[in-house]
Amino acid sequence: MGSLHPAFWHLVSPELVLVGFGVLFLLMSAVKSDDSFKEALGWLTALGFAITLVLTLQISAAVGGGRVAALASREGYASLVMDPFSQLFKVVFLVGALLSVLMSFKSLRVNRALTGEYFTFLVLAVFGMMVMASGTDLLTLWVGLETMALSVYVLAAYLRRSAASVEGAFKYFLLGAVSSGFYLYGASFVYGATGSVHLEAIREALQARIAHGGLEAVGFPFAAGLVILVVALLFKAALVPFHWWTPDAYEGAATPVTGFMSVAPKAAAFAMMLRVLLEGLGPVAGLWTGLLSAVAIATMVWGNVAAMLQDNVKRMLAYSSIAHAGYALVAVVAAGTAPRSGGVGAALFYMGAYAFMNLGAFGLVLYLEREGCAGDRLDHFNGLVHRRPVLAVCMILFLLSLGGIPPTAGFMGKFLVFKAAVDAGLYVLAVVLAVTSVISLYYYYRIVLRMFLREAEAEEPVSAGWPLGAALAASVAGTLVLGLYAAPALEWTARVVLGGAH
Repeated sequence: MGSLHPAFWHLVSPELVLVGFGVLFLLMSAVKSDDSFKEALGWLTALGFAITLVLTLQISAAVGGGRVAALASREGYASLVMDPFSQLFKVVFLVGALLSVLMSFKSLRVNRALTGEYFTFLVLAVFGMMVMASGTDLLTLWVGLETMALSVYVLAAYLRRSAASVEGAFKYFLLGAVSSGFYLYGASFVYGATGSVHLEAIREALQARIAHGGLEAVGFPFAAGLVILVVALLFKAALVPFHWWTPDAYEGAATPVTGFMSVAPKAAAFAMMLRVLLEGLGPVAGLWTGLLSAVAIATMVWGNVAAMLQDNVKRMLAYSSIAHAGYALVAVVAAGTAPRSGGVGAALFYMGAYAFMNLGAFGLVLYLEREGCAGDRLDHFNGLVHRRPVLAVCMILFLLSLGGIPPTAGFMGKFLVFKAAVDAGLYVLAVVLAVTSVISLYYYYRIVLRMFLREAEAEEPVSAGWPLGAALAASVAGTLVLGLYAAPALEWTARVVLGGAH
């Protein structure tokens, strides 16, 4: 039996709130009701995320720069921790989920898919992500990963009358099931080689072996387990060459789900990757930094090249999200190569900035959506500046941020990643990051060209609703604030320490 911290129930109160809301929504969705009742569930979901966010910030303030083990094994190794790393990633998840809820009302009405189950799976997905951020043993992380993944599979196929939605979700599910098997298979190798699933114990076992026999002493079984485990993590973050499910799943899913999938689950995958690689496998960083460097280069190059060939904006943003995952992976490699490079803080800041700018871009796609028209073709943006000048300006802001142009959040995020790469001596990765960021401006400019230099088509009435407007306003504010006044966020991310030094 493990041991619980005396304040265990307080420490996990955000997760308990989400579980409570999830169960409540599941029961209430079984009640026969009209659309107004189901919309009320949506607002209750937003309230639940807001309460959880407040509790998370409260716990973050209480923990400060320290680390509290909420759940530990008999040997004293932590399984669930509360530290600045986990709490800040949870803030990213919750902000992304809250904006996604506000964006969901219009989409669910247009597609006539307003049900309580939608909000249930959204809440459970975020619960899984929060476990992924706090988990410090391979099995706890797996529980969080599968809770998130199973919920997102359902959300991806939520428009069940759409063949594209079902096809994309089916591909995602099949490949996701394979990657989950890879994760458990790799974890079993690591357990067999080190005798533990706790990251701290794995780290100690590796340090002991390396101290006596060098890097070669870790043995083939562990090296095989490491590679298999990394492959599973690469799939969850949609990194090349394990990205093939992404464009179809993003295009077929409802637009707010696509925005949510591109932000929160991706951030959770990077939280888990950072935790496993730096806290558990840090002593053998030399075995995985080279592999991940090659993956980062391939991801940045292919994501941007493929995005240039797309005429569907959702597919374009899907490939763009692959490229951005490559940028974040550069920060992970920097953290593994040189722990003092600031790679962990750069990755965390980048995920937070990406949440605002990418959800904002998907929100603009959703604004153009109407019954029988997804609003995701380049033609739909023709003459937008004449039809909706404010929206056109907002879209330019989000695209500039995605391209890394100052004074936006995207520029600050890329600058931090670039600096971490240079400080770690990863000059090739830094150059590829800079060059591919310039390339990305080409396909972002295609949207700007349509908005400003093409004639407007006959406009049909578009009912956005104030929740979507509020989500767009929040995205604009976040994109500008993190670009113009990033000091507080940088101070928070600077408190994050991973890799055995707590």
